[in-house]
Amino acid sequence: MSKFIVFSDLHLHSFDDFSKQVTYDFYGKNITTTDRVVDQIKTIDKVFDLAEDNEADIIFCGDFFHSRGRVATQIFNIGFKSIYENMKMHPKVNLYMLVGNHDQKDATRLPEHSLEAFKAIDRVVVLDEPTTYLDVSEGVRICALPYSDDIEFLKEKIKEFTEVVKDESWYNLLIGHIGVDGSEVGRYSHRLEGAFSVGDLHPDKFDYICLGHYHKRQFLGGTDNTFYVGNTIQQSFSDEGQDKGVFLLDLENIGYGKPEFIPIDNKKFITLTEVNENTQDIVDNNYVRFVLPQDKAQEVETFKEESDNIRVEIQKEYKSETRIDIGVGSNEEQIVSAYADEYYPKSKQKAIDILKEAMTT
Repeated sequence: MSKFIVFSDLHLHSFDDFSKQVTYDFYGKNITTTDRVVDQIKTIDKVFDLAEDNEADIIFCGDFFHSRGRVATQIFNIGFKSIYENMKMHPKVNLYMLVGNHDQKDATRLPEHSLEAFKAIDRVVVLDEPTTYLDVSEGVRICALPYSDDIEFLKEKIKEFTEVVKDESWYNLLIGHIGVDGSEVGRYSHRLEGAFSVGDLHPDKFDYICLGHYHKRQFLGGTDNTFYVGNTIQQSFSDEGQDKGVFLLDLENIGYGKPEFIPIDNKKFITLTEVNENTQDIVDNNYVRFVLPQDKAQEVETFKEESDNIRVEIQKEYKSETRIDIGVGSNEEQIVSAYADEYYPKSKQKAIDILKEAMTT
């Protein structure tokens, strides 16, 4: 097909926070799981429905599962069966699944991964090594860049791809699960240092470059064709303020602006600092964190008694002298850098690397 629904970073997992046990009819069999897992199942179903409605194939850009190297048995079975059943119900859809770091066993160059069994599903292509996949019937070339800690290895593969894609008779897509320098993460749009620059990806050589790994949906380098898809469903308050969903790539519309983003409606993580006439509706349909001063906290006790979807945090005021060069507006990377410069200059880069890994999990 010349159209693709692109999604990424599902992170299928039984998250304990803001969740409750439910019984769900999972393709004719009742299972006991959490309501947050049910939302993830329904999101997978919605992705396939969107593919069928748009006569599109599906590209997944990595991190199908959340727990690296230790996926719970029920979660694995749910993930596998969701894909298996949807492929049966949508016989015209092909699925291309890229392997992300959370799908992998360890940090070797190309490790074993949790998507291996998905290769047994008809019309599912698991892309677990840097390779070029050709859809001869539609003239589409997918250049796949799964996650690897061997950055130089991946950069060499990209150079090889740029030689292959010189054939202009094909549509050329690059899909990767990588970190790009200057990308934004989190609700405050902090920017991270990444192993790749936009230039390393050669956006002039590919029709579209679709990326997973960082969870904030964004276009890179002022381009209309190079972008992070973002995670498919909000996972925590770090996703606050961001709509989640999929992109629709129509290869026949290349050059006519950015691809279309299609939101998928799910509960969101929302922080409230006051109670008003809209509070009840927000609490009923989202995961809510109240941040209130001590004298206002009592106002939300009724909501807390009636809902599993809220948390209450007491707002505190602190006065302290700053001993390092940071301010109120400093982001996480600036704080870590300033602290390391002052106290542990030899460990600065290692501290920043650990921070980046923590912020993308």
